[in-house]
Amino acid sequence: MAVSFSRVRCARVLALVVFAIVPALALAQGGPPLTPGDGKWEINLATLGGHTLRRWDVDVFDADINYGLGEHIQLKADVPWAVAHVAGQGSRSGLGAANLGVKWRFVDADDNGFDLSTYPQYLSAWSSDAKRRGVASANAQLYLPVEFAKTIGGYEFVAEVGRNFVEHDSDQWEAGVVAAHGCADAVECLIEVHQTWTPRDSHTLLNFGLHWKLSERSILLASAGREFGSNSPDRQRFAFYFGIQLLR
Repeated sequence: MAVSFSRVRCARVLALVVFAIVPALALAQGGPPLTPGDGKWEINLATLGGHTLRRWDVDVFDADINYGLGEHIQLKADVPWAVAHVAGQGSRSGLGAANLGVKWRFVDADDNGFDLSTYPQYLSAWSSDAKRRGVASANAQLYLPVEFAKTIGGYEFVAEVGRNFVEHDSDQWEAGVVAAHGCADAVECLIEVHQTWTPRDSHTLLNFGLHWKLSERSILLASAGREFGSNSPDRQRFAFYFGIQLLR
């Protein structure tokens, strides 16, 4: 069974949105809908994955590299080393599918009180062997989301809605919201609800995470959660993300 982009994406969603919701770290923000800033790098190194009924899909080492082109555009390249473990079949590893994206923040909170962006992302496996062995997604996929962020009463809210176009398979709708609030010095605590719809079923991801500023140039990111909904083999019983964001 090939790896589904949406299944692996679910573990990333909270960590990506986390970067956008701490106003004090404006130069560090790289997730929806904010961008790193002109000429600035944001490098996210992480381990992430999910567990379904009989399968683990883990990006043992995920390098998510972002670059700010002007103040409103971000270029993204994300390449993981992936491991797939299926019960009774053992483990396989290899180069996972590459995720390339361009984010455009076209509404700015300084002028309008909220941020709004779009973030097209294209995912495709580079290795035919990885696709054949189920380490990388067999189908190319294009995700077209719109993201919204606003501060209300000391809480930061980020919402996202988008459509995932899947080659040779059913397309998917996705929508989610994250709320964040300071819970300790230099630490933001977060909760996320993310819904995925397909023609066959729907799943709701409930995620909890934190954003811990270690220094001016490094931030610890972590989240864990699970999906609820139909009891299909693809439903994630557990999803996690653990990484560090480096700012240059």
